[in-house]
Amino acid sequence: MLCIDDDRPHDFMFHLWGHGADPVGFLATPFADGEGAINVRPQTMFVRAANGSLYPDSAKTGDLDGFTANLRRTKAGFAGSWSHVDGRGGRVLLSEGPHGHELIAESCETWDQFKTWAVRARQSLDAVLFRGHGSNKFRLQTTLHRAGRTRLDRYCAEILPAFHAQVEAVLGLKLDMTDGRDYALVMGLAQHHGLPTPLLDWSESPYIAAFFAFSDALEYASARTDVTHVRVLSLARDFVDVSSPPTVVLEYATPYVACLAIPPRLNPRLQAQQGRFLVTNIADVQRWFGKAQKQVDESFLHAIDIPVECAREALEDLKFMGVTAATMFPGLDGVSRKLRHEMAFSRPPIRSAGLPAEAAAPLQPEHAAGTSGPDEKE
Repeated sequence: MLCIDDDRPHDFMFHLWGHGADPVGFLATPFADGEGAINVRPQTMFVRAANGSLYPDSAKTGDLDGFTANLRRTKAGFAGSWSHVDGRGGRVLLSEGPHGHELIAESCETWDQFKTWAVRARQSLDAVLFRGHGSNKFRLQTTLHRAGRTRLDRYCAEILPAFHAQVEAVLGLKLDMTDGRDYALVMGLAQHHGLPTPLLDWSESPYIAAFFAFSDALEYASARTDVTHVRVLSLARDFVDVSSPPTVVLEYATPYVACLAIPPRLNPRLQAQQGRFLVTNIADVQRWFGKAQKQVDESFLHAIDIPVECAREALEDLKFMGVTAATMFPGLDGVSRKLRHEMAFSRPPIRSAGLPAEAAAPLQPEHAAGTSGPDEKE
């Protein structure tokens, strides 16, 4: 596996593994050879830690001396050869993998048909997690990978510590990143406040997933004039169960997709959205799912496409279910987004309720007007 961050195109991070051998990695520097090829020379060796991650080992780095690779870019990645000064060598092929594992989505014509599908997804597909996309052309990909970052070792060493320090400063709390619960809390805050992460948001509700699909499509309608359908994806219980290990190592050495527990503490959005998360080091998760399903001859990722013109009807209906931007995003931002959605509704909002009238002046006691009480003498 080759990981290259867009902002550091001259740092090649290789992950290597095979049958009967522990995964290893090495950081290499590419040099153009002047003939359209790239010479790659390893600089730092990474070995596997007890938790499955890779860490730099200066004692092992010397083992890389004498190795080099000559690579050429292809449509799918890189191809070429490797060699050692002692005469050893072989072929190198780094590819995104074969196509043909694309997700085939169902299609519906109305919002009511989607609601029928949601019931069937729970009863027949045993779907337990759902995710909404504002366009059926969007790939299943994390915000970190969409930002051109693929090196989770660098992300965990540089970006997360910087965000962690800011979280402590803003919230006035001490969070221990060696504690899995605090680590997960920081990851959840990063995801819900716009920092690119290797996480994928899911919800336990197909209607919340549909809300995010339609609200995204409505808000970006003027910029996405070619969008015809939104998409809701579902994951089956079998996959969620087998992909929920007791602990998850973000910078794991080999490709993975896993469920990650994020506590709702300090994150009211997570509770409101019935949120669950997947974490991965794979750039194209959708292709990975397709390949995995073919290998086991079982389908656990499903999808349905809904016409984008159903957005207004769907969001109005979801409001009756209690699913609005105000409930999904507690706070003034959510209220503003909710009202922005209602501006596009076909039906006007209900009239605001009246305020109580000003209270009448209190009645005066009988004797306050100068009358004599029963016990008073003239």
